[in-house]
Amino acid sequence: GVELLLNTAVSGFEKTVDGVQVLLNNGDTLDADVVILSIGVRPDTKLAAAAGLKIGGAKGIWVNEYMQTSDPDIYAVGDAIEFTNPITQQSMPTYLAGPANKQGRIAADNIVEGNVRQYHGAINTAIVKVFDMTVGTVGVAAKHLKSANIAHIVSTNHGGAHAGYYPGAQQMTIQIAFAPGDGRLLGAQVAGYAGADKRLDILAMVIRQKGTIYDLAEFEHAYAPPYSSAKDPVNMAGFVAENILHNKLSIFYWNEMDKIGPDDILLDVRSSEEFASGSISGAVNIPIDELRARLDELPKNRSIFVYCEAGLRGYLAQRTLRQSGYGKVVNLSGGYRLWKDCVTETALAENNKIKEHIL
Repeated sequence: GVELLLNTAVSGFEKTVDGVQVLLNNGDTLDADVVILSIGVRPDTKLAAAAGLKIGGAKGIWVNEYMQTSDPDIYAVGDAIEFTNPITQQSMPTYLAGPANKQGRIAADNIVEGNVRQYHGAINTAIVKVFDMTVGTVGVAAKHLKSANIAHIVSTNHGGAHAGYYPGAQQMTIQIAFAPGDGRLLGAQVAGYAGADKRLDILAMVIRQKGTIYDLAEFEHAYAPPYSSAKDPVNMAGFVAENILHNKLSIFYWNEMDKIGPDDILLDVRSSEEFASGSISGAVNIPIDELRARLDELPKNRSIFVYCEAGLRGYLAQRTLRQSGYGKVVNLSGGYRLWKDCVTETALAENNKIKEHIL
């Protein structure tokens, strides 16, 4: 229920009798009681630069692994420094309280005891409460991995915060990015409600230890129905990624629908009731429970793009089709649920761009 005005900028504010009017660069206005600005930060390095200290390529204060600046008698910590990211190996600032406090402890030890402790960089674990939801991120997002020319695979899965038969179970979404060779975990995002923070911390520890998706699959969590499932969403993220690496699962993404050619088949394997309530344009519906009996409706010489609600039934359909002699079969990562959410956001952004162009 939150409208996102993507690709839209605020050009000014005007005070009104009842509150504030927000002026947008496309000519629209918004009426508000309160305006919260969250527009990013940049390192304040004026004092350091005036003192002749080295400023790094990311415009932060350069420090070595002991938190020393270019002057060995001056140490620096916090938002104004930059340090090599352990995943991308690129120098960058980190605007987070947790790493800043840990840097302070390391710097204090080194100042008092000599350079006895090294700092190994931040993996940027961050979390925010958005109304009643929790959204968190750790590591490096796919778009930043791409810009750093780091090969990666992205996988998205949905799961319950605890056992579905125990009251109050709510869905969470976990997206991970991992290396295509050894499966090293490079980044993760979690969106959900109760328990989302716990999963983010697990993922952060695996990334910090340079762990892999196999560590996720084998992670031994505290299980009882009120707290998790026998196969935790973190385990499931590892299982799905493992299937991808072992070629048991081939995926495509919500923004790759243009890969579906006129001779290809888009197959919806949800129930007929689910299909009737909403589907991707051009899809053919064969419910997973009917698939084996209706294989003759699908020609073997055409590529098949499969999807279900969240991904599991699509995976089962892909396995069924492959074992029945079908060649190219791919499954939609994150399922119809993720596609619908992302397409809705994209459509809103495009509408705003069109409106801005007209104005």
